[in-house]
Amino acid sequence: MQQQSFFIGLGLTALTSLASITVSLSPSFSQSTASESQPNKVTFFCRQIMDEASGEKIPATVAWVPERKGHVRFIGWKSEYFNKGGWTPAKRCQKVTQKFQDFYEHGRLNYLSNGKVNGYLVICSLVNQGETCNGNNQLFTLKSGSNPEQALQRLTDIAEGKSSEVLLQKSGEQMYISVQDFLKNLL
Repeated sequence: MQQQSFFIGLGLTALTSLASITVSLSPSFSQSTASESQPNKVTFFCRQIMDEASGEKIPATVAWVPERKGHVRFIGWKSEYFNKGGWTPAKRCQKVTQKFQDFYEHGRLNYLSNGKVNGYLVICSLVNQGETCNGNNQLFTLKSGSNPEQALQRLTDIAEGKSSEVLLQKSGEQMYISVQDFLKNLL
């Protein structure tokens, strides 16, 4: 397993237009759990955080990032768009958080990209540019009608605070975000 210096702090929280993700989230948890048990390893968790827009707690995918000595929030799971299929915000949080952790631990979280799987728009984790999204690398499904390229652009803008270079590389209709380059600008 390749130990990656990693943080996607990609602020997927900026994807409010996708209705599966929310903005302006404030973490409401202690850092001691991950920092004490996994001091030198990026670790993903599903936790409750406060959604400032609604004033309610929602499930969120967060990560312990040793280099930052803190938690980074990724995705606030607020939308009930997928509830009809049994995918509540809490269930999506648990499943996607586990996928982030598994992909990270197996060295498969080098790029985030967008694509289609079974006709659905998805965000996926890729090892190399040029790969495409499939059922084995899919992180999560986007709401019908969403713009996945715009979603990736927004998460990059948020994570960078719009102050560092955009880390996007396009290949046709597929966009790639280099996790390693992203980390270099943020750590």
